[in-house]
Amino acid sequence: AGHGGRDPGCIHFGLREHQLALDIAKRLRNTLETAGVRVLMTRQTDQFIPLSQRSALANRVQADLFVSIHLNANNSRTVSGSEVYYPRVSVLPERAPWPPSVSPTELDAPSPIIKQLLWNLVLGRARARSRELASSVCRTMQHDLHAPCRRVKPAKFVVLREAQMPAVLVEVGYLSNQREASRLSRPEYRQAAARAISRGIIAYLHRTGGRTRS
Repeated sequence: AGHGGRDPGCIHFGLREHQLALDIAKRLRNTLETAGVRVLMTRQTDQFIPLSQRSALANRVQADLFVSIHLNANNSRTVSGSEVYYPRVSVLPERAPWPPSVSPTELDAPSPIIKQLLWNLVLGRARARSRELASSVCRTMQHDLHAPCRRVKPAKFVVLREAQMPAVLVEVGYLSNQREASRLSRPEYRQAAARAISRGIIAYLHRTGGRTRS
């Protein structure tokens, strides 16, 4: 769930992004867990979590996917629809460990250059898979919510560029659009949005060989 605590996100028509994002994220967690996917939340209450700590948590537990939930806003109140972003670039911390499943003891001549080359391969594949995941979520949201998914687009958001696995940021809708804000204010619509995002994630997992519990 995006934002939280002292960072409320956008506020329009009495609706606050940090609250709705958490509500949708919890609904998404429940839907995914029903399908057999293990979910770890970066926040479960209205608390502020620094951006880098969010992706760092996903990296530390070697998550398969990272999904960030947000609501959008625009100066033009006619703009509506969902959007899904994936990482344009990837950034490694200076003291990054070796990529998962790689041990320097398995290499004849481990070196910083070899480590960087291996990470480039891992992160390049993760960005390609991120775009695939973003497209899958965009399709299911547009189909299920009967609302346009405006775009699937690369971005340099911190939580995306620092994630070491396929990662997407989902803008569920525009709170600045009165009609869309009215829909998002209803629990049944937020539940439908969570189901749509879940369907996109599950479809991606099936296409890429991801497994859920039987």
